[in-house]
Amino acid sequence: MSDSLWLREARALDRADALPARVDVAVVGGGIAGVSTALHLARGGTSVAVLEQRHIAARASGRNDGQLLLGLGEHYHRIHGQFGAERARQLWQFLADNHEALRAELATAGVACGLHERGGLRLAETPHEWSELQEASTLLAAEGKAHELVAPGELPRWLPGSVGFHGALFLPGEAIVQPVEMVRGIARTAQSAGAAIVEGASVSAIDGDAGDFEIRLGDGRSMRAAVVVHCTSTLARELDPSGLLVRTVFPFRGQVIATDPVVDLPFPDHAMSSNFCYEYFRVSRSRFVIGGKRWSVPGEQLGILDDSSHDERITANLLAYVHEHFPALRGVPFPHVWTGIMAGTPDGLPLVGALPGRPGTFALLAFNGYGLSFAFLAGRCLAEAIVDGQSPHPAMPLFAPRRFASD
Repeated sequence: MSDSLWLREARALDRADALPARVDVAVVGGGIAGVSTALHLARGGTSVAVLEQRHIAARASGRNDGQLLLGLGEHYHRIHGQFGAERARQLWQFLADNHEALRAELATAGVACGLHERGGLRLAETPHEWSELQEASTLLAAEGKAHELVAPGELPRWLPGSVGFHGALFLPGEAIVQPVEMVRGIARTAQSAGAAIVEGASVSAIDGDAGDFEIRLGDGRSMRAAVVVHCTSTLARELDPSGLLVRTVFPFRGQVIATDPVVDLPFPDHAMSSNFCYEYFRVSRSRFVIGGKRWSVPGEQLGILDDSSHDERITANLLAYVHEHFPALRGVPFPHVWTGIMAGTPDGLPLVGALPGRPGTFALLAFNGYGLSFAFLAGRCLAEAIVDGQSPHPAMPLFAPRRFASD
């Protein structure tokens, strides 16, 4: 398996938890969604166990490029066009609330994870994209959302050493992070609150009904739980007998490459992207990290579930992009390559809530590549829904799995 830089440099959990015989809630999947849900449940006094097939953050949560973004990657006027003004505002507010809650948690718990809160740059790769950024700026200004439109002539001040961009939109609410250190830090906090974090627990089947589910593992072990929460994105499709997840959730693979540390790297600690966020990049510990270009190969990596290999064509296309826009990196090796499997939905929004027709079964998954931007607050909202029957956050109906239920 080709692990990400983040996985190779992050330390493991301090302790391994044994599989409990029974809990109130079993959370399947140990990424940002699973550990966040467990943390909020445990703090409320609910007994909970996270069952992770590999190690915490071993898959999508530890294989992205570590950006906390606003707006799903889409420029804001496009979100307005897709969802309407009111729902677009609710969605934006949910992401902003997620970032605020996550940052507060990391500070309170003392999680050291390379968090840099210096905002994000959405760069225009073409004159057309620049015009769309200006449209987005008009809407953001009308709604009083903090941002700054960066004219082409001002770009050298914002992104020294870059060429070929046609302006940018700066969003001060965005940030970058070392994602594995962050997720494992939250997992340790969940353990301290009473959650069991069980690694090496590959779930093979879930039998029974609400109040008395049996969760069977591939190695023959089992445990019982009153409630089950699916947080494994694509694997959850195989464990959902209702068929909703297999009909709704689709996998796709992203690819990232990175340099070793480069002396005097001139780029800032912003979250950065271009081409409507299809290419995304940042600096981490003097290394340049960039992902994207899946659209540049036939099939766009849809349906791929293998995160142990990569596509050399995408690597070549990412390198061509780097050489075009960042001349200082021409000739610099990119020895690190990895992939991660993401899960999408038809409308681009995650599934957060009860699975229709499956009492006692909930989902928190399919973030369409933006799990770090959603999942901490979504975990809290889901914990509220499990314990209290609903969550007060006004955006929650946008994410309800029932929106995809068959008539």
